[in-house]
Amino acid sequence: MTMTSRHTTEWIKYLAVALICALVAIDGIGLVMANTTRTSGQQMEDSTTDVPRLVIKSDSVASRLGGYHGILAFLHNFAVPALLADGEIVAFFGNLTVTPDDIEQCLAMMLDHDLGGSSPHSGAVVESGHKCRGSMPKIHKGRNIPDRTISRFIQIISEQAALAGVSKADIKAIAKALEQNRAGIRNK
Repeated sequence: MTMTSRHTTEWIKYLAVALICALVAIDGIGLVMANTTRTSGQQMEDSTTDVPRLVIKSDSVASRLGGYHGILAFLHNFAVPALLADGEIVAFFGNLTVTPDDIEQCLAMMLDHDLGGSSPHSGAVVESGHKCRGSMPKIHKGRNIPDRTISRFIQIISEQAALAGVSKADIKAIAKALEQNRAGIRNK
């Protein structure tokens, strides 16, 4: 074997490894590659098919929701309009020092992180330059949000997730992630 063909063989190995890594990184391609007879309207409930998968799919709730961008789109298109239409909730959105877009982006990152995604938990800087805070008591200080309002917030998010087609198990995970912040929000 000549030096050139040995280098070519090594480069082919590196290219193959890079291609495999790229395929693994593309979440969801396994669904398309594993069964091409499904239509776009059909969903796979789990990965227990007889067809071998070509891609390792993430099993986190965040990945099933589309990661940060999917969660942000859900908040913007479904959750926030429903929250702002609720009289009990909207009363606590007056006199904000942060824009609604900043709140959506920070909440999307927090949920993505808490549901197994790759977003930072706090300290991220959003498009406007606002830095997300991680302290719920500091964020909600002076708002005096009662427990029933937090329950209503979680209920609306859950209802909107169901309307958006999110599975019951994932809705429970979302509610649990929001519930974990109740003590830092209530009556601050």
